[in-house]
Order: sequence, then structure tokens, then C-alpha cells
Amino acid sequence: SSGINAEWPLRPGKQKVNEAFQQLCALQDGYNAMCEDLADKMHCLDIDQQCHGLTNQSANIGFHKNATRIANGTVMPDSWDSHSNYNTQRAISEIRSSTGLREAINNMIEQTSNDLEAQRLRTEYAFRKRIHEIQMAKEEVEWQQRNTKREIDVLMDDLRGLKQAISDKDKPLEVAETRSENRTYRPRVELCRDDPHDGLVKERNELQNTVRNLIDQHNIAEDALSQLRKTLNRLDEDWAIKMNSLELDERCMTKRQKLLLVTHKV
Repeated sequence: SSGINAEWPLRPGKQKVNEAFQQLCALQDGYNAMCEDLADKMHCLDIDQQCHGLTNQSANIGFHKNATRIANGTVMPDSWDSHSNYNTQRAISEIRSSTGLREAINNMIEQTSNDLEAQRLRTEYAFRKRIHEIQMAKEEVEWQQRNTKREIDVLMDDLRGLKQAISDKDKPLEVAETRSENRTYRPRVELCRDDPHDGLVKERNELQNTVRNLIDQHNIAEDALSQLRKTLNRLDEDWAIKMNSLELDERCMTKRQKLLLVTHKV
């Protein structure tokens, strides 16, 4: 009984210490999660900047098998945004949870508040930087869209030209074959394999080779046009994703500002 009475005054302090320790652990976990998230984003930025810097003259470019695959672990922009927003909301929630401990552990809360403010500024900077990155990436995609559309227009003009060139060879080929056919009706010894005969054969073969080459070029151009259209579709999808990401990030920034005002009032 006396032991319990002697320990009783320490219980509230120990309880507060335990609560403070648990709260500090929770805050630290949130801090580490945001640091890790920020590190991931910085690493992603390094990769994207390296990719952006690649040109046809870059030394470290090459063919890669299945380079456009969806890598394991790939998430959608909503999941990406939810992850970052979760860390932020978690940090804000922990700040609110620690309000009731300020009077008993003012020094600890003051230090924690300073740490969280520094983290908030870093997160704010990361958000603004990310928004800027997405805006730059969106403008790059828009530039690629314009170029791809121009290439499609040029290639369609080339295809029309090739079709016309193929069509233009029909009449000369008909003339050459008609001449050859008509000359097969020369009588008796006049049916001679003379120079005109050889010339007609050569002319017909050259025209057929030209038509085949034009058809091959036409098929190649059609394949290229198909690839360009697929590229344009991917660019359109990428643009839509970046617009969505930009809107989400800007919305998060607005919410963060509102939450910040509420936190300061509290």
C-alpha cells in the first residue's frame, strides 16, 4: 500500500513521458516516411532529367528489349499522389495529436514543432519543384505532339505522292506491254528477236522494278505513319496524365495552405 502511494505522484509524469515517447515515435515515423518519399522523388527527378538530356548524339543510348513495358511495381498517378498526401496528412494529424502534451512537455513540443516546420518547408519546396517539373514535362509533351502531327502531315503528303507515282507508271507499262504483244503477230521470219524487242523487255522490267520499289516505299511509309499515330496516341495519353498530375498537385498545394492556416489558428 505504501509503495503504491509513493509511486502515485510519478504516474502522471510517467504517463506523459510514455505518451510523449509514443507521440515522438509517431512523429519520427512520419518524418522518415516523408524523407524517404522526398528521396524517391529526387531520385526520380535525376532519372527524368537524364532521360530529358538524351539526344541522338548521346553516347549512352541503344536498343533495349521491351523498353516500353510496364515495370513491376508501377502505380497510377492517383496512387502516387495519395502516397505523398498520406504522408503530409499523417504529419499534420500527429501535430494535432501532440497539442494536448504541450503544457507538460513544452521543450519537447517546441523542438518537435521546429522539426516539423523544417520538414513542412522542405515538403513545400518539393511540391513546388514537382509542379514545376510536371509543367516543364507537359510543355515538352506538347512540343512533341506538335512535331508528331507535322510529321504525320508530311508523311501523308509523301504517301499521296507515292500513290500518284505508282499510278503514273500504269500507262507507260501498258504501252510497253501492248507494243510487245502487238509485235508477237509479225509474220514468219519477221518475228525476230531484234533490238526493239530487247528494248521493250528491258523497258517493261525497269518499269516493273520501279513500281515494286515505289510499292515498297509506300508500305514502309504506311508503317511509319502507323507508328507515328501510335506515338501521338501515347503522347496524348501522357499529356492527359500530366495534366491530371498537375491538377492534383496544385489542389494539394491549396489544401496544404488551408490546413496550414488551420494549424496556425489552433
